Amino acid sequence: MDIAAQHGYQEARREEKNTAGVVTTGSTASSICGLGALALAIIGLIGAYPMFLLAIATIVAGAALMFEGGAISARVSKLMTDAGRPNAEASSIGGGMNAEFIAGIAGIALGILALVGVVPMILVPIAAIVFGGALLIGGGATASLNNLLATRYEDRVQPAVRGAIGISSGVKTLVGLASIALGVLALIGIAPLTLCLIAMLVVGGALFIGGGAVSGMFAGLFRRA
Repeated sequence: MDIAAQHGYQEARREEKNTAGVVTTGSTASSICGLGALALAIIGLIGAYPMFLLAIATIVAGAALMFEGGAISARVSKLMTDAGRPNAEASSIGGGMNAEFIAGIAGIALGILALVGVVPMILVPIAAIVFGGALLIGGGATASLNNLLATRYEDRVQPAVRGAIGISSGVKTLVGLASIALGVLALIGIAPLTLCLIAMLVVGGALFIGGGAVSGMFAGLFRRA
């Protein structure tokens, strides 16, 4: 390998490791926030300050979406360009992650308003619907990202981790549908507090699983120098 080729290889490896670091950090933060939202929702469901914890869980779930979507969308375009994938596919994955990022910011804002008492039983169901829609879009984007990594880095992606990513994308889709349904039912007045807590519980669980799977893949993906 000549000097120019070796330099190019080292630059590519450095870029890959940077991508792994950014995505792993964001996905780990998403997983932790997802676990927090899940725990807060469970505590609220057993009757401890349910309205207060619901608003906090909404904020934390929004942060989880924001971390996951922001981390992946920040690096996916470069990753796909290097892989030679078409711009349309890169835009599809990046768009899905951007949807999660924007939904996360919206959820944080709605949760804060609910926390200070601004029509919480309207704003939190809306947040559940927004989260559900983002998870539906993000689930497809996660599946596409999984396919990209599996085909380009087959020698470095463990089958078990790749399978976990596939499962998490399916979980996101199902949870997205459930969250939308729960949000709509709560919005029309059917046990709104309970259904919103359940929505935050399932959203938090999906983000905990999904963030852990993505961070696990990227953490091991570029381990070799």
